[in-house]
Amino acid sequence: MLGDFLYDILLFAFKAVLVLVVVSILLALLFSLARKGKDSKDKTKVHLEIKDLTQELASQRKAITKALKQADPERKLRKDEKEQQKGWFAWFKRRKKTKNASVDTTATETSKSPTNSAATTSVEDGTADAALSATKDNAPQGKLSKLERHKAQRAQKLAHIKKLQGQGTFCPRNLFVLDFMGSPKGTEVKRLRYEINALLQVADERDEVVIKLTSPGGMVNSYGLLSSQLLRLRNKGIYLTVCVDSVAASGGYLMACVANKIVAAPFAYIGSIGVVAEFPNFHRLLDHYQVDYEQVTAGKYKRTLSMLGPNTKEGRAKFKDELEAIHRRFKEQVLKFRPQLDGDKVATGEHWLAVDALELGLVDELATSEEYILKRANCTLNCVLSVAVSKPKKSGLQAFLGKLARLKLWSAFSPQTAVQEQLQRAESMEHIH
Repeated sequence: MLGDFLYDILLFAFKAVLVLVVVSILLALLFSLARKGKDSKDKTKVHLEIKDLTQELASQRKAITKALKQADPERKLRKDEKEQQKGWFAWFKRRKKTKNASVDTTATETSKSPTNSAATTSVEDGTADAALSATKDNAPQGKLSKLERHKAQRAQKLAHIKKLQGQGTFCPRNLFVLDFMGSPKGTEVKRLRYEINALLQVADERDEVVIKLTSPGGMVNSYGLLSSQLLRLRNKGIYLTVCVDSVAASGGYLMACVANKIVAAPFAYIGSIGVVAEFPNFHRLLDHYQVDYEQVTAGKYKRTLSMLGPNTKEGRAKFKDELEAIHRRFKEQVLKFRPQLDGDKVATGEHWLAVDALELGLVDELATSEEYILKRANCTLNCVLSVAVSKPKKSGLQAFLGKLARLKLWSAFSPQTAVQEQLQRAESMEHIH
């Protein structure tokens, strides 16, 4: 009876807790949706946000300076020396204690057996020597060998760097590695801007920055801005290297060409120096169903081509001229940073494997990014650091509630919304391809 009673109580408690959890989640969801709806209604309200950018820049500088300090090889050697000194001090203390204990034992045994003093003294001396020998064997030889090994490695690396510098090879003080994965819209510019801001706080002409770049291209203005972000590094005199493992085409190559050096894996796609814009025209379909489309513009070339209305030869010609103008600027930038190229030969919109791009002068070296970074790390004087921006992770409940609040299942069933999204995508800016 008692067991059944306890079982019923536990079952009731479990159900109560379960109900409370479910109700709490539902209330939190409803509160989030209500707050979101209220914010959307209050669009007329203006909130002025003021942010101290000096604090943000100082925070970036502090973070990267701390990383450089922790990775400094000279600092590590000094730390090993301090650990060794502490170890030897402890070893001498143990040795002195063992020696004193051996002498006391010998004196005691001698006083008890005066007739065997000579033999006892001889045995105790041997015992003391053995104890001291054992203590010496237990000395911190491992730490000493570790320190000496680090010093030898450091000296060997410095000698190697000095030799390379004598041969005219640039050996950076610090090596910074960034990873860039580009999308057609080029929204990654926010992250890249933040990373470059941080680097410019501490890096100078003695350092090298390696960008592991992967991008098939995308929107003209986005990749133009991304290219300008990389140019900030070169303008400060920092040696910039772009490594391509899979693809740097079109807008991706617009970024890569800014670098002092382009390194690519043998089968990476390189080039595609051209511009393309494409979209469907539904005019005949609308005309078939007797649907009129009206478009009013001010300015002769405000809208050269249309998706829904009839297009003219003059409009097509003007649109073509606009693409040619973008292509001309693209070509000018490539030749500005790589003047040895034959512009008419490489700016045809074609792409090549890196092994062929090397012959054309589009890349400077064939190697994977890992291979190149390892080679440069061996001739870097101090630190090799990876720099990346990461967002703080939310707790499990916050992430779950955030996903629920962002659900808009009803919009997926709205034909009007779907058509509007398609039209917006089709009427977007020209893409570099």
